Amino acid sequence: MSKFYEALAMVTSLTKEQQDRFISEVKDLQRSAVINELDIGTVVKINHKKVSPTDQFRITKINRKNVKCQKVGTNVTYTVTPALLEIVK
Repeated sequence: MSKFYEALAMVTSLTKEQQDRFISEVKDLQRSAVINELDIGTVVKINHKKVSPTDQFRITKINRKNVKCQKVGTNVTYTVTPALLEIVK
């Protein structure tokens, strides 16, 4: 049995409250991993179906659960989860 299926079996054996706590912790780890790569002023793209893939945004503020980005050349601001951001190189 692979590690994934072992972990899945473990999580499904938890109570609903424990599962929610586990998911919350995993999401916090994912967010912090992405946020550690970001700085204010970094140019990024937003991977979302309602945002054009060619638009570029500059990070203006980094919060615990989301990031504020301003579209380059305009005053349009979006607040997004860090998981949707891709750093423009």
